[in-house]
Amino acid sequence: MLDFEIAGPIVGVLVVVDVALYIYMDVKKIQGRGLSAMRESDAVLPKSAMVALAASTLLAFALVLLIPIAWLTSQGPVLVQSVFPIADSPVLLWSGGLVILGGGVILHGWSRKVQQSHASSWAMAETHKLIMKGPYSRIRHPSYLSYVLSFIGLVLMMPSVLTVMLLVGIPGYYTAAVREEQLLISHFGNGYRNYIMKTGRFIPKLRKHN
Repeated sequence: MLDFEIAGPIVGVLVVVDVALYIYMDVKKIQGRGLSAMRESDAVLPKSAMVALAASTLLAFALVLLIPIAWLTSQGPVLVQSVFPIADSPVLLWSGGLVILGGGVILHGWSRKVQQSHASSWAMAETHKLIMKGPYSRIRHPSYLSYVLSFIGLVLMMPSVLTVMLLVGIPGYYTAAVREEQLLISHFGNGYRNYIMKTGRFIPKLRKHN
């Protein structure tokens, strides 16, 4: 079973840093562009994709937060039972899941820091910049990938009914990535098409096209 004495403090530190960075970046975004920077346009995803990624993301956030809470309150076994366990995760499996989850949280914070106020959204101003540094130099959707990694990590750490449900968010994020790329092509034209040739959607290309 997942060792909360190990996972709890690691996940707790990563979550605190990631949330603090996210709040800081959102405050800067609002200061720079006002509350309108937080609004989306009317161009939305299909409802099925929106529901899938929203539900899985919220569930993942809740489970990630509960890991350090369970450690602090010594309620690890209670948490495992409450998510309807499917199997007892051996040490190699949950430790690998912890590494994957940690990588997802770190990638999430890194991509958020790099994109600053230029996160791709359904509403992009004329001054919107195409970010091609940091993780964006190799993959086009590192923030979406960070959620997918977190889903997989949680499944490996706590194989259960609830964690397996997280996987429905993967096709949701894939749909979001495809839709976002269509918008970026219409906004940046050949600049984004050239960027696509050099990067992978979620997995870095072994060889970049010139």
